[in-house]
Amino acid sequence: MTDLSIWLLGPFQVELFGEPVTSFSSDKVRALLAYLAAEADRPHRRDKLAGLLWSNSPQQTARTNLRRALADLRKAIGDHQADPPYLLITRQTIQFNGRSGAWIDTAVFTQLTAVKIMNETVQRLEDAIALYRGCFMEGFFLNDSLPFGEWALLQRERYQRQALALLHSLATHYEERGAYERALNYAWQQVELDPFQEPAQWQLIRLLAFTGQRVAALSQYESFKQLLAKELNVKPEVKTSHLRQQIQEKLLMTHIISSGLVENLHPR
Repeated sequence: MTDLSIWLLGPFQVELFGEPVTSFSSDKVRALLAYLAAEADRPHRRDKLAGLLWSNSPQQTARTNLRRALADLRKAIGDHQADPPYLLITRQTIQFNGRSGAWIDTAVFTQLTAVKIMNETVQRLEDAIALYRGCFMEGFFLNDSLPFGEWALLQRERYQRQALALLHSLATHYEERGAYERALNYAWQQVELDPFQEPAQWQLIRLLAFTGQRVAALSQYESFKQLLAKELNVKPEVKTSHLRQQIQEKLLMTHIISSGLVENLHPR
């Protein structure tokens, strides 16, 4: 277990020696830690950080607020006692120390997903998607800091794209190997993450049919069709509509055979 653990994918969460850190004095202190942890690859000038979090304040006031927030942050995460320290601090810059041994979920997620999917890497990619508990800093907002909000939005979009691509790859991997139930699990996660992704919906509908859930597949198609009509005023693509027709025809034929009506289709 690492001394300091930081979760940014989903609700913001920090643990120190396995215990939740609840002593942050404000959301600005939390935001400062989140930014430094997510952007740990380089040092950040104090003026930039002050402008990021206190964009509506005069420069000198913003720098004073940053200095106080930094002191509160160091106290909350035990930076003074850490060896090596979690933060690298100079008069001009602040950087999260990537060699401190702290665990950051975004860093691990990025590292795990930096491989192509193959049999020997599937477990690694499944470990990565398990880290994606939700969108970046889910439910966290600073009403008086537009620059931080814009940065957080970019992070949310970035990690969501990575998660969607990873889920699609895992679903495709298991589908190609006939492991339809496992593929279906990842297809559902795709659609729950972004219901407007038509390739994900198409994959989900197909996998529902492959697992014998044809009625559910048709219901999913209708739900998707209604969603597109209501929110975007468009129809599903021809490919998706054709898939729905194929499933419907197979369902009808199954019903005919099971009902003993097949003889009526082939009169003697």
